[in-house]
Amino acid sequence: MRYFAGAARNLPGAAAASIAVTGSVRAGREIAAAPAAGLKHVHLELGGNAPVIVHDDVDVRATAAALAAVAYCNAGQDCTAPTRLLVHHRVHDAFLAAFAASARKLRTGPPEIVTGGARLDRPGFLVEPTVVAGVRQDDEIVQEETFGPVVTVQPFADEAEAPRLANDVRFGLAAGVRTSDHDRAVRATRMLHTGVVWVNTQGAALSEMPHGGVEHSGYGSDLSLSGLLDYTQVKHLMLGAPCRTAAGTSQRHVPIPWIFWEM
Repeated sequence: MRYFAGAARNLPGAAAASIAVTGSVRAGREIAAAPAAGLKHVHLELGGNAPVIVHDDVDVRATAAALAAVAYCNAGQDCTAPTRLLVHHRVHDAFLAAFAASARKLRTGPPEIVTGGARLDRPGFLVEPTVVAGVRQDDEIVQEETFGPVVTVQPFADEAEAPRLANDVRFGLAAGVRTSDHDRAVRATRMLHTGVVWVNTQGAALSEMPHGGVEHSGYGSDLSLSGLLDYTQVKHLMLGAPCRTAAGTSQRHVPIPWIFWEM
């Protein structure tokens, strides 16, 4: 069954074979612990805080515009939204200016908004699309998922430092790489410790491909055959009944193995 995050005391009882949760790390911890005595299968999709590595061989303006469009989509309330942009130091300043300019052009509805992070003076809980620079790796805004229209931009020195900064948080759901060098992209994807990596695109998803994270982003997959198997129980069946000939004499019978997946 699928259980939407709430108090752990509201978890279903012994009849439930599996519990799936999409929510915060705290909710995931509580719900994973609650059914432990019954050894229930638990599927967790938790936080994101996705990094994107931007190398110095990209079209700066086009890359900034593309990332701004995806980062602030749905007001940034997306577990795979790019929230930490790691930009090569040679293009950092130009990218930061282009990204901020793209963010200023975004609208939440009339009138036009301005970058800065202030609350909008209108009914509702609305915040301007926000770009934050000059952050340190251990700052809370870098280490934790904001789940809102807020993106940090950090410089990196070389190809080795970029994935180190990207991986240096407790989450591992999604990441991105922007470069025109295929070999560099492949090297980066191998070093990024996340369940999903996008190269020169962001947010694209296919039902045939698995979606899941590592570390504090949870465990288990949605979508694809991997996601289907995560909601089933494998059963090994070996058929080895004796076999007799028409004359009634026994013959050696080779057992036939079967594998079933049961809901």
